[in-house]
Amino acid sequence: MALETIQLDTLNWEQMVTAIRTRIVPDSRAKWTLHAPVDPGVTLLELFAWLLDQRIYWMDQVPDSLVLSILALLGETTKPALPAITLLQLKDEAQRSFPTAAAGLPLRLGDSNPPLIFTLDQDLTLLPVQTISVSVDGKDHSNDLAQLRPVPLIASGRKTAQVTIALGLTEKIPAATTGTLSLMLELATPAAIAAQWSPQAVADVPPPATLAFSYGSVPNGTKTAFKVDDGTAGLRRSGVLRIPITDWQAASSAGPPYVYVVSLQIAGAGYTEPPSLLRVLPNVVSAQHRWARTKHPVTKGWLPLPGNVISLAAASGSSSYMEFPPIENSVTVKITERDGATNEWKVVPDLSFAEPSDRVCLVDRVKSEIRFGDGLTGRLPVLVGKQDSEIEVAYQAGGGLAGNIGENLPLWVAIKADPAAPDPKISAVNVVSGEGGQESESVAAARKRAQAAINDRNRTVTKDDYENLAQTTPGVAIKRAYAAIGRHPDFPCTAIQGAVTVFVVPYARRDEDIANDETSGFVSAPQPDDGALQAVQNRLAAGRLIGSQIFVEGPVYRSVRLSLQIAADSQLAPVLQQRIVASLGSFLDPLVGGDGHTGWPFGGPVRPSALTREVQNVLVKAGTVLQVSVSLDGMDPPESCKDVPIRPHELLKLDAVELHVQRRAAAGGGLR
Repeated sequence: MALETIQLDTLNWEQMVTAIRTRIVPDSRAKWTLHAPVDPGVTLLELFAWLLDQRIYWMDQVPDSLVLSILALLGETTKPALPAITLLQLKDEAQRSFPTAAAGLPLRLGDSNPPLIFTLDQDLTLLPVQTISVSVDGKDHSNDLAQLRPVPLIASGRKTAQVTIALGLTEKIPAATTGTLSLMLELATPAAIAAQWSPQAVADVPPPATLAFSYGSVPNGTKTAFKVDDGTAGLRRSGVLRIPITDWQAASSAGPPYVYVVSLQIAGAGYTEPPSLLRVLPNVVSAQHRWARTKHPVTKGWLPLPGNVISLAAASGSSSYMEFPPIENSVTVKITERDGATNEWKVVPDLSFAEPSDRVCLVDRVKSEIRFGDGLTGRLPVLVGKQDSEIEVAYQAGGGLAGNIGENLPLWVAIKADPAAPDPKISAVNVVSGEGGQESESVAAARKRAQAAINDRNRTVTKDDYENLAQTTPGVAIKRAYAAIGRHPDFPCTAIQGAVTVFVVPYARRDEDIANDETSGFVSAPQPDDGALQAVQNRLAAGRLIGSQIFVEGPVYRSVRLSLQIAADSQLAPVLQQRIVASLGSFLDPLVGGDGHTGWPFGGPVRPSALTREVQNVLVKAGTVLQVSVSLDGMDPPESCKDVPIRPHELLKLDAVELHVQRRAAAGGGLR
C-alpha cells in the first residue's frame, strides 16, 4: 500500500521554548522564580532550543550526496553535458587532388563567440564530384532526385534489386590513392526510425535485406566486391556509406567527368514497404560539438592545503579562441606529485564518500573549474611546486544546447588545431540540423528521472505491457500490437499456460495520394521484416517473467471481397466509383481503419450494416445502397445480413469490390 511521506521536522523553536518553560517550575521545585528572557538560564534554554531546531531541520533534509548514493544503488548517476551531432559536407577550397580531412579536424561556424567548433569523427578523402546519377534495375532516376521526387530502391513485392550510383569526377583517381569516401543516403522513413547520426539511433537492429557492394573495373568490365561501412542498416534508415578507395577505376576513360560506379545488390528483401531515396550527397562526415584541449595550469605557489582549484578558463592554451565549458566525462587529470610519480586522478560526481587517500576530483562545468578534496574526503594534490607542467588537464570543450543548430549553414571553416600546422583550407555546410546537445543534469533532475524510471512499464505482466513494449521498440516502427494470451504457434487451438504470442503491425505510409498511386509502393497489408520481429522479440525477452514463453509474429490478414448493390438514376461516374473503393479500403485498413481511424480492431467482425453506412456517406444523393455482401476468404455464399466474425488476433485485407448498379425506381407522388 502507499505510504505517507515521512516528516521528521515536526517541532519549531517556539514550540520547544514553550514546552521547556512549562517544565521549569516542577523540575526546579519552584526555586527558579524568574522566567523572563533577561534571566541567563532562560537565555541558555532558548539557545539550546535553537540548536535543537537546527538539528531537526538538518535531519529532515536529503543532501545531494545521499541522493547520488541512492542513484548509484539504482545504477544511475547525473548525466554529463552531451555534444550535439551534425553531418558536414566538406569542400576543398584549395582544389587539391583528393585531399584527406583527418578525424579530429575542428571546423568553426561563422563568427560565433565563443566559437561553435565541431570536430570530425572520422577520416574522409574528398572527391571532386561534379555529377551524381542513380539507377534502379537499369532505369535512370537522376531527374527524379533532381526534382526532389522519392526514388523507390526496389519494386514492391520484389526480393532483389540492383542499384547503381555513378559519380562523375572532374579528374581521375590516381592508382596510389587510398582512404575512404562517403555517400549520405537520405531515405523516407517513419519518425520512429532515427537516422544513423541521430542520438536516438539504434545500432543493433538486424537489417531487412542483404546488401552487397561492388565497383566496376576496366578493361574487362568485371566487378570487384568490397566491404562498406553501411550506416543505413540495410536501407532501413538514413545513413552514411563509408566506402574504401582501393583499385577503383573509371567506367570510361572519356571525360571529364570521369564516371566511377558503385553497385548495390539487394537480396533477400523483406521491407514492409520499398525504401525510397530522397537525396545522395558525397563528401559527408559526422561531427560533434566538441574541441580537444590540453592545458598545463599554473601551479607555482600551491600549498598542500584544501582550497586549490584549477581554472581552465584562466589556463593558457594553444589557441586564442574562447572556449565552451568542459564536458565532464571527457576530463582527465594527470598530476606529477612530490615523489616524482605521475598519477591520473579520477573525475567523480561527488566527494562525500571518498577516502583520504583517493585521487579524485570534481569538474564544475559552469565555472570551468576542477576541484579537489580536503584531505578527509579525497586526497590533497601535493606537488613539487617548481614548474607549471606538474598538472596536465585534457578535455573536450563544448556540449550543451548551443550546438543544436539549424541545417544548411554554409559558413563552416576548418581551423588549425596546432598554430604551427598549415592552413587546412577546408569549408563545409551542415546538411542536417545539429541535435542531441544537452546541458549537465542537476541532482534534482536526476532524482526525478530515476523516480520516473522506477515507474516504467518494462516487465511483461499484463496484456497491455506486452503491447506497449512491442509498440515502443526502438529502432523499428511498430504501429500496433496485439497480445494473444495463452496462444502458442505450435498449438493454435489450445490455450497454453504461460505462452503469449504478440502480433505486430509495422508502420506504412497512409497518405491519400500515395494510396491512389499504384506505382508508389503503397502496402495495403503491411508485414514486418525479420529484423523488426527479432528486435521486438529481444525487447520482450528482456522483460519476460520466469516460466513464460513469448512469440512475436506478423499480423494475420483475412481476405475480404465485397459485392455492392446500388440503386441510382444513372451509371456511377468512374471518379465516384474510385471514391467508394477508397473509402471501403480505408475503413477496413489495419492502420487507419475502424470507426476511430486508429486501425481496424483486432478480431473486429465485418458488419454489412457498417459497410453500408460508409458507402452511403460517399454516395450521398447520387444513389442508394441496397445490399452489401461479404465474402471472407472466398466463402460461398457471401453474407449480407449477419456479422462475419474473425478470430481475435486477425485483421482484414480488402481484395476486391464489385459494384452492381441498377436503375432507381421513380418515387410515386400525388393524392389517391
